[in-house]
Amino acid sequence: MRTEHTRSTKTISHGTELVNTFFDDSSEKRFSVRRLSERTDPNRQLFIVIIDDEFNSSDFKVAPYAEVMVIKDQMKFIVNPSKQYPSLNDMFNNINSAIEKSVFGFINKFQ
Repeated sequence: MRTEHTRSTKTISHGTELVNTFFDDSSEKRFSVRRLSERTDPNRQLFIVIIDDEFNSSDFKVAPYAEVMVIKDQMKFIVNPSKQYPSLNDMFNNINSAIEKSVFGFINKFQ
């Protein structure tokens, strides 16, 4: 795992709210889709996707699986999962689909 992009556990626990969790059968990992709470404009939402069991509490940092924004009704990756977790590239389509469903489900309710 590369840890080029990290977030503190404080940011994740105090600065985000949980949007959805899902379990990916192919990778056998549980993911959490979280939204940066300080963003109130529906057109400027930032979502942080983490693998729930992939953080080291001794470092107090979380390596996000992905960071996602929606621009013109399309999901764009700010932190690309293929760079953070290249071992999961074969499973990206399934994971991406679940992330997309979570993100757009939230945005549809938020607006």
